Amino acid sequence: MIKKEDYRQCLDYINKHWKKITFYLPKDEKTHIGLPNKFVSPNSNLFKNDQFYWDSYFTILGLVASGKVRLAKGMVDNLIHLHKRFGIIPSRNRFYNLGISQPPFLTSMASEVFQDTKDKQWLSNVARTAEEELKDYWMKDDTHLVHKGLSRYCDHFWTHFTAEHESGWDMTSRFHDRCLDYLPVDLNSCLYKYETDLANIYNILNNKKKERAYLNKANKRKKSMLNLMWNEKKGFFFDYDYKNKKQSSFYSLAGFYPLWANLATESQAKKMLKSIRKFYYEGGLANTQKSGLSKEFKQWDYPNGWANQQWITIKGLLNYGFKSEAERLAIKWLDLNKKVFLKTGKFWEKYNVVKSDIGKEGRYPIQTGFGWTNAIFVMLVKEFSL
Repeated sequence: MIKKEDYRQCLDYINKHWKKITFYLPKDEKTHIGLPNKFVSPNSNLFKNDQFYWDSYFTILGLVASGKVRLAKGMVDNLIHLHKRFGIIPSRNRFYNLGISQPPFLTSMASEVFQDTKDKQWLSNVARTAEEELKDYWMKDDTHLVHKGLSRYCDHFWTHFTAEHESGWDMTSRFHDRCLDYLPVDLNSCLYKYETDLANIYNILNNKKKERAYLNKANKRKKSMLNLMWNEKKGFFFDYDYKNKKQSSFYSLAGFYPLWANLATESQAKKMLKSIRKFYYEGGLANTQKSGLSKEFKQWDYPNGWANQQWITIKGLLNYGFKSEAERLAIKWLDLNKKVFLKTGKFWEKYNVVKSDIGKEGRYPIQTGFGWTNAIFVMLVKEFSL
């Protein structure tokens, strides 16, 4: 177990920094869409006044762990507000982002908040939005639902480039510049978790009919995913290229999402544990394999590591009882964050896990702040401290 005092300086900084990256924008303002509640942005520079979709889940983990449940709940309500207004939870609250979403985590956010509030009426309202989002966006024929009950990333222009933006991995060698052609293992794991979360929510709300219906949907998705995405020989989950009817051979941390979603079998999880060494470096986990990358560097590739992906992998290991391995990874990541913080006085959007330093720059200047990095730091200390 780790000692909280070893990270006290970092935790104090993060606790003070929440205020600097918390914003309130109740009315539309230029390119920004107004939101009814306060929210946390990744930082106060490039991303000021932005509430991103998938960032919100990882940020909420840290907020709940920090006792800021009201702020966390408000952020969920902001996403519901966006869905009611536009029929989509966009990648962020900008008018020019209304054509794409991001990896869906709404039910996961709601579950974190509900554990504290126990507000069943609120949970029921969130569930209704999640059902609509699942059915009318992620399971919409041709755009997202494309093969054997599984979905892909797809933007309103149907372009590979912008679909890759919807993945949140902007950009990566993982899709070989053909994002529309792939059934992503992370997306479908998220949708599986939507279905099992909704089943659990309707169990709490005592609606047995809906509970059974979502369990059936989840089981069908799981069957398709195991058939298309699990590679028994390699012991790993891969994206599936449905256009060419073949499994990808590209290793990325997306392969650990089935463990986070509790979709993998026990034996598959044990094999996945052995694959971690492919990503393992001094500062934590690299986001992808080292070889076979694009000539032009892409920021979601090796040697960069990202806080949200560390959490997904660590939580996945915990789900299957691999606590010592999960703790080892957590300590690597915490120590990297601490080392760079002591050197720079800041937390960063991404890190170079190979050199244990600030991350390698990609599409835009490297950012400090940083919402989900701070949040996951707090969450990991809470999870593994004495």
